[in-house]
Amino acid sequence: MQVTYTIQGDINTSVQVGDNIYFCLKSPDASYQTSNSFVYSGVISGIEKLAGNTNIIVTATNFSNVPGGANFPTTNMNDYFLFFAKDTSANLNRIKGYYASVLFRNDSNKRAELYTVGAEIQQSSK
Repeated sequence: MQVTYTIQGDINTSVQVGDNIYFCLKSPDASYQTSNSFVYSGVISGIEKLAGNTNIIVTATNFSNVPGGANFPTTNMNDYFLFFAKDTSANLNRIKGYYASVLFRNDSNKRAELYTVGAEIQQSSK
């Protein structure tokens, strides 16, 4: 089942198809509920940008657990805090590959000293 969330304005540029989306209700005092109230909504299957709004199309796992569903009757997206998480099997923090080239350049006229350089690189295949 697909559900569409309409967000006013732009969304985070890192959001992409395949990300997991979560939400929670905002509390009446404009703060957010504790972390144990976050609800998994589903996987983002599409993103559309239309006339100042962004539609996020989600393949939902349980219609009761989406805004407008049985457990969350309000459909006003301003009543919710939405957030996303990357699929860790495809979006790790390491550079993958066999070759890397790096150039450090000091464009200043003053002497500069580079204390250390580090890299976390993972071989992409064997």
